[in-house]
Amino acid sequence: MTDTHARIAAFLQQKTAQALHNAQADIALFHKAGLLPFVANRFLVMKPVAKHAHLPPPAFQLCKGTRMALIKGEWTDLREGQTSETAETLAATALREGMEELALSLEGINDIYDLGPYDFASASSGAPRRLWLFAARLSSEQALQPESDMAETTAARRWLTTAEFAHEGRKDHRPILEAAARQLKDL
Repeated sequence: MTDTHARIAAFLQQKTAQALHNAQADIALFHKAGLLPFVANRFLVMKPVAKHAHLPPPAFQLCKGTRMALIKGEWTDLREGQTSETAETLAATALREGMEELALSLEGINDIYDLGPYDFASASSGAPRRLWLFAARLSSEQALQPESDMAETTAARRWLTTAEFAHEGRKDHRPILEAAARQLKDL
């Protein structure tokens, strides 16, 4: 994990996320960050592995995850209400999740954009959650590592348009992707 964090830190020294919002929020209160890779009008999303065989499989969703902090020499997830001076930046969390869940290649990212805060519901409890979202313009749809490099918790990744995501995407993520697409439209 330390190598991943070092690679992300070096990447973020070279490429700063351009803010496409004017939201005022206390970033320290955010424990979830997501990444929306895109090429033209297509977005890379993921489908998690089903945790319960008796339920329908999960829909495609945005790549997102929990912020981590270096605590006692180990990278650990931060829980709601927990803070740490060694916490990843939200951009670092988003990129790490993209590398893990989508097998994203940092070398394939042309630009990174800060899209700001969004609300969604927890898939397990339905409780409201907040997410800080970033978008990454990739050089091509092939600018990825092989699917075998995805985390074992990812069942699939797929390039979808907003219209396709409206049919195949997680219901509470649909308005997020639509809003993100509007933010990115004129780039």
